[in-house]
Amino acid sequence: KQHIHSVWEAKRTISPSTLYDILTKKLGAVEALLDDESAELIYEEDAGMRSVQFAPTEGHPSSQRLTFGVFGTELLAPPNAADSIRSIAGSNVVSSDLREVVRAIERGCDNNAFAVEVDITQALKIVESLKRVVEEKQSENRVQIVMSVDEA
Repeated sequence: KQHIHSVWEAKRTISPSTLYDILTKKLGAVEALLDDESAELIYEEDAGMRSVQFAPTEGHPSSQRLTFGVFGTELLAPPNAADSIRSIAGSNVVSSDLREVVRAIERGCDNNAFAVEVDITQALKIVESLKRVVEEKQSENRVQIVMSVDEA
């Protein structure tokens, strides 16, 4: 029986935020589908409704390794990519450090926005954690993570 070999997300611009979202949220959902033997993609064609299994059945000659990729037409420019990483770090601070949120409120707002301070080590920790996720998933040999950029 046929099964799905790859899942791709298309983006115009690939940014650290794109990769962060994929690695921290979407990859887990894809792995859950791999673990569910009943998961299938159902679609309609001229002959009627059809379905394709998400993961190969037990004993299938194909391995359960799945490609999970992101395709884009450009990479975010390095200065903007650094801002994107700081934004992720800021979001993490806001959701986990009440004291920093209070300090931001006490400092006041600028242009209707509050700013939390993000240390460079916080941003680097995000990059390192994403690298660990990719290495871990590659070593598990279940999901191959691929990024493709066509800057034609």
